[in-house]
Amino acid sequence: MQWKLAFTGFGKVAQEFARMLLSRQALLAQTYHLDWRITGIATGSHGCVVSASGINLQEALHCMKKAQSLVQLSGTTAVADTESFVDVCDADMMFETTPLSPMDGEPAATYIRKALQRGIDVISANKGPVACAYQELQELAKQHNAQWRFEGTVMDGTPIFNLQEFCLPAVAIKSFTGVLNSTTNVILTGMEEGRTFAEGLAEAQRLGIAEANADYDLEGWDAAVKAVALANVLMNANRHPREVQPQGIGGLSLADFAKARQQGKTYRLLASATLGDTGVHIEVAPQAVALDSWFANIKGTSSALVIATDLMGEIAVLEIHPRLTQTAYALLSDLLRIHEQSQRSK
Repeated sequence: MQWKLAFTGFGKVAQEFARMLLSRQALLAQTYHLDWRITGIATGSHGCVVSASGINLQEALHCMKKAQSLVQLSGTTAVADTESFVDVCDADMMFETTPLSPMDGEPAATYIRKALQRGIDVISANKGPVACAYQELQELAKQHNAQWRFEGTVMDGTPIFNLQEFCLPAVAIKSFTGVLNSTTNVILTGMEEGRTFAEGLAEAQRLGIAEANADYDLEGWDAAVKAVALANVLMNANRHPREVQPQGIGGLSLADFAKARQQGKTYRLLASATLGDTGVHIEVAPQAVALDSWFANIKGTSSALVIATDLMGEIAVLEIHPRLTQTAYALLSDLLRIHEQSQRSK
């Protein structure tokens, strides 16, 4: 089967996924009977183009590397902007990797909404729409016989959502707690070793995981959006990031770490959700954890999620020092999942 694929957003994650598609092309065809052609790419600063006959993906990657416009690609037609692109692109599946807006999930939610209404399957690495419009978009997908998958939105390519959907049938998730933000974890594990807050932030920026203005991470909003996304999907919470009041790590000092160590503890920024009588309570705050606990041993860019269930007890999922490849792989795994389900429905 050949899929017509389109990209809304063609930044680092999408480009890494594009290279993965090219390197795995023979494997996908031989093992999964999956073929593809690229019928559109939309970017914020390098143009938006469509092509019914197909875009040369290698040439598109070359244009991005050289910071050149995609409009120069042979056999393509330019489109004014990304929203217009979603309206006109001839695609079976769209990969959405546009920038995050944590408080409303836009404009990504609009792109996803428009694609689903056209019956286009959507794969997203953007946690904003999952946190802000999950139930609406899932209902749209059902109404238009399309699929919306988003494994790469939390913990990169680690199979959190697939774990619940495919490996835990008839299991209810009662709560979860996780270390979900790499920037703050680099800073906190650095302070645990005696480095200053500023030194830890500089290290996170050197690693390329923190922006020049890292307030979104430091104030706990990234972890909060991820926690809401997890709660909406895993616990049917129907919550919104505006309902969470995260506490960031700015108030912690080296003296706090020294005092905690005397008590056999250290600090981690924990994101949690708990199902209670009045619904799902979501909290994000730095907490002192025992030095021999799961979370104390999650250091640097690593992440962890501990899920409490009714039938399987506690399940811990760890991600050790992820790279860009892991997030790109999430797009590939979602592509294969949709492809497999499409083949079964025939």
